[in-house]
Amino acid sequence: MAQRDWLEVLEIIANEDKGYLSNFLASDEVFLPNSSSPNPFESIAANFSAAALGKAKPGNWIPVYKNQDVPEVFHDKNVFPIRAGQAEFFFYRGKVFFDLSETDFKEVDTKQIKPIATFMPATLTAKFQRNENAYLNKAVALGYIDHFVDGDDLHILKREIQGKSGKRLLYGQFGKIKTTKPLEFKTSKGSKIIKEGFQFEIDLVLENEEEIIIFEAKSGNMPTQSFSLLQLYYPLIYLKSFLNEAKKIRTVFIDVVARDSVEEYRLMEVEFEDDDFDKVNPINKYSYCRIV
Repeated sequence: MAQRDWLEVLEIIANEDKGYLSNFLASDEVFLPNSSSPNPFESIAANFSAAALGKAKPGNWIPVYKNQDVPEVFHDKNVFPIRAGQAEFFFYRGKVFFDLSETDFKEVDTKQIKPIATFMPATLTAKFQRNENAYLNKAVALGYIDHFVDGDDLHILKREIQGKSGKRLLYGQFGKIKTTKPLEFKTSKGSKIIKEGFQFEIDLVLENEEEIIIFEAKSGNMPTQSFSLLQLYYPLIYLKSFLNEAKKIRTVFIDVVARDSVEEYRLMEVEFEDDDFDKVNPINKYSYCRIV
């Protein structure tokens, strides 16, 4: 388990500098390493690296997607590792996981929502092992994403739009991304650089004339209890880094709960005010249920 790896990392750091982490926790610093507490393994390195720590298989423990990926001590101290390059990370003091356990989703009458076409793709309705990608495309086909994003005047992949005010959503870049230039991990209290060569995944991007919408999806037979905000933030700062036009970017988490004969699509938009990771505002929380 990744928890054991992170406990070992804490032990390795303590063996190198016994008071290093405790001094950080007693300070007002947001990131570690920092100018006051340089990297004890490589003084000029802005991040910790698996190589410097002597830790193998960094792909198994550095990417942190679930709150159970890190030991309880991180949650107690509100300090978490942030992946910041190839086999590299830094520590960040602040919220990383969004708790969904007490989030209220407004139920939508799906009988009032029309699919975007006259048929449902057989590849999405047949009984097979579905993944997040399939459920995202199904939410598109059913018209749920249309409704959530902008109501009745927004139409995804619809060839003919009635009325001059109609708008169209088209697919943007998504899938596995490997960055070719540094990204800025920004907070209201400071920032850190994420190095080029960083790889992550975007589940879905849709775009209209005014906006880009990023989707991160989870699926299972029980509601998701929490998710990593980084899975929305990495795509946000990546798109911001190369867009030549000023275009609003929205980030949406979708949790698909599929069990027995019921599918529930829970969508929540998350706003990062001023593109700061620590200024998170959840908005537009809706639930779409259907019998299958």
